[in-house]
Amino acid sequence: MEKTKKRRRRLALLIVLVAVLIWVAGCATGQSMSMGLGAIVPTVEKGGEVIQGGTGPGTANGGGADGNQGGTITGEASGGSTDLGNETGEHAVLPVQPGDESGQAGNGNGNDNGGNIGTGHAGEEQPAKPTPPADRPGTSTEEKKLVALTFDDGPDSKYTTAILDTLKEKGVKATFFVVGQQVAKYPEVLRRIANEGHTIGNHSQNHKDLKKQDKAGILSQIDQTDQAILEVLGEVPTLFRAPYGSVSDTLKQVLKNKGRRLAGWTVDTRDWAGTSVSEMRELIIHDTKPNGIILMHSFGGKHIKNTVQMLPDVIDDLRELGYTFVTMDEIPE
Repeated sequence: MEKTKKRRRRLALLIVLVAVLIWVAGCATGQSMSMGLGAIVPTVEKGGEVIQGGTGPGTANGGGADGNQGGTITGEASGGSTDLGNETGEHAVLPVQPGDESGQAGNGNGNDNGGNIGTGHAGEEQPAKPTPPADRPGTSTEEKKLVALTFDDGPDSKYTTAILDTLKEKGVKATFFVVGQQVAKYPEVLRRIANEGHTIGNHSQNHKDLKKQDKAGILSQIDQTDQAILEVLGEVPTLFRAPYGSVSDTLKQVLKNKGRRLAGWTVDTRDWAGTSVSEMRELIIHDTKPNGIILMHSFGGKHIKNTVQMLPDVIDDLRELGYTFVTMDEIPE
């Protein structure tokens, strides 16, 4: 019986000793939490500068988070813990984007006594402003790829009107270099060309080689056509294209004196000579460059039917290549 009592006393002493040790360990842990948690405030980089919150036991004063310009979050406490974010009892980390002008101060009001971290109501973080994308090539800074479709020798009532139908359907404006004697025959077609927004140019009175003409002959060819156009439209054109592209110094001087622009071309389809539809499409795709001027005809023989047949497809081809259709006067000289 006595031995049993001794064992019980020893067991009780052991239990008390263990309880004391646990209590001492608990106190030490609490103090460590009070001293240490303030030192583990996460740091945030701002433009290469590292900012860290305060440390030490005590009472947290005011807000725990301050979202300044540049995306800086500084947990600043006077000898106490810092409460960042919306999680109770922990140093919550707020994700910050450099350059973000956001973040509201938290309202941390809890006491930090012997390791108890107070509860704070953190301010809401505002979403970071997205970084504007870098300028991409081909938007506002890149020059448009311009191309002008031009048609010589008309007007007439067959091919010219068929070409106008296609241009209207496709929403394309073109330039028609008209011959004076054809204007006299088909004034209503010339009027349609103008009414549908196309540009009109002078192409001589009856398609003579002006390189073989003297000054008087050149003036006669230009002036007769000007007069024919004036009678239909009430104005004369500013563009002139020489028949066959045959140009002399005399012609250049006459045009300069009249304030006219001499219109050439960069792609010759030779449609008048019977070039096939497939050959013309391939030629135009291969040879057209930005500010290109494509020479075709709207009158001048049975082969112009190939031009009428080719036109819808070649418009689609050039659009797929990124070209914008303009009239001749919009192409830089």
